[in-house]
Amino acid sequence: MFLVVFDFDHTIIDANSDIHVSKLFPSDEKRLVAEKNCSQFQCWTDRMQDIFRQLHKYHINENDYIKNMQEIPLTDGFKHLIEYLYSLPNSHLIIVSDSNLVFIQTILKYNHLHHIFKDIFTNPAYFNKDDQCLIIEQYGQQTCPTCPSNMCKNEIIEKYCRTKFSQSIPILFIGDGHNDVCAANNLKKGDLVCARSGYRMAKELKQQEKLNIKKLQADFFEWNDGKQIEDYIKDNWLNKF
Repeated sequence: MFLVVFDFDHTIIDANSDIHVSKLFPSDEKRLVAEKNCSQFQCWTDRMQDIFRQLHKYHINENDYIKNMQEIPLTDGFKHLIEYLYSLPNSHLIIVSDSNLVFIQTILKYNHLHHIFKDIFTNPAYFNKDDQCLIIEQYGQQTCPTCPSNMCKNEIIEKYCRTKFSQSIPILFIGDGHNDVCAANNLKKGDLVCARSGYRMAKELKQQEKLNIKKLQADFFEWNDGKQIEDYIKDNWLNKF
């Protein structure tokens, strides 16, 4: 048995779904939304709820959101990568993302990948039955000093492994951003961290090792597309267990 943990934005999909949704605003409103001071919000999730309320004023409904999400492409090679990993005996695939459940489920279903993932850990979201406003809630509160206040991916992965598996299993972690660094730093020897080249996760992990701040225990691989990850794990990782 081995666990595969995917981030979502800029990993499975080649965009940030929270940014892409701003296309639903009238053109003269997009700049004002982009310039809004984020410091007034406790976390990014609260900012997104503010955006959803503004979109509701423009009568943006569930179908509009669905069409907007369906425009977002998967990252090159990721559909094949996901299907390949799913086909392997004893693989267990999950998503841990600071996006939201509506966006993730919409995109997975559109790309016929919704049946593959055992669990999705993200911010809950739903459409209000009364007025169809999209509501997003924080995933939860955590105490990690380096992660967003609503989500520590390391805490999620550790708890998941404790409750799902009776013994330690290899973990493949695929991500791109700053909020993936904490989880990567806490993976063990024999695990594999795949960080998207040119993005914050890869930059920060290399910088911390260069400055002797922290050295990963897990193996490390930089990727540009899904095929590179697939080739690497076939040649260098799966044969270790």
